[in-house]
Amino acid sequence: MKLIHISDIHLTENGHQIWEVNTLEHFCSAIQKIKSLDSVDGIIVSGDLSDDGSRWSYEYIDRAFAEIGIPTFCCPGNHDNLNTFFGGYEPRFYKIPELVEIGDWSFILLNSAVTGMSRGYFNIEKLKGLLERSHGNTTVVLHHPPIEQEGWLNRKLLENRDEFNDIILHTENVRLVLYGHTHYHTNSIINGVVYSSAPSTGFAFNPNSQKFKIVSGEEGFNIIEIKNDDIMIAKVNLQSL
Repeated sequence: MKLIHISDIHLTENGHQIWEVNTLEHFCSAIQKIKSLDSVDGIIVSGDLSDDGSRWSYEYIDRAFAEIGIPTFCCPGNHDNLNTFFGGYEPRFYKIPELVEIGDWSFILLNSAVTGMSRGYFNIEKLKGLLERSHGNTTVVLHHPPIEQEGWLNRKLLENRDEFNDIILHTENVRLVLYGHTHYHTNSIINGVVYSSAPSTGFAFNPNSQKFKIVSGEEGFNIIEIKNDDIMIAKVNLQSL
């Protein structure tokens, strides 16, 4: 199975720039490059589709993913307008399910966004219930980092991450946790579970750079390949494609 993990698109109404960065241009570049890839089974988006929560941004993203034609599944981030994301706009192509199967894997898309908060929080009983309904190997997707991050990126994490990781630890079929929010790619293995963050397609950060300094050229997405019991994750820079 081959998947694309995208996060932090940060699209704005009519493609207005953010911090002098054209996130619309970056997103369009990512879309064109994904179209050129072979045998992609699904696209996972771990939040912050929009930067300003505008309906325009969700409509544009929906049309772009429809152009690719690969099944696409999204959860919200702290910049997304939750009212628009879950009810104000009904996407024609991308889906926002809580639980979906891709191949023989189950994917739980968890809402960790709370209106008015940059930090994240998840519903414990909701996650437990979804895990009980999942079958076989399972991936949990959320926006906020559930583990400590490097350098100055170790901020605005998942508030109840200890409870999250305790649940993951005691659920044998969870093999992979995907998240975003940091605008930086990193992989960790904790108790046999792979934790992976995707770089932002919008604008990138680096834990070793100045706080909130945009690192041009590091924008991208992850390609996840699963063969038997092996999970292989590679970051792809937009400029390298």
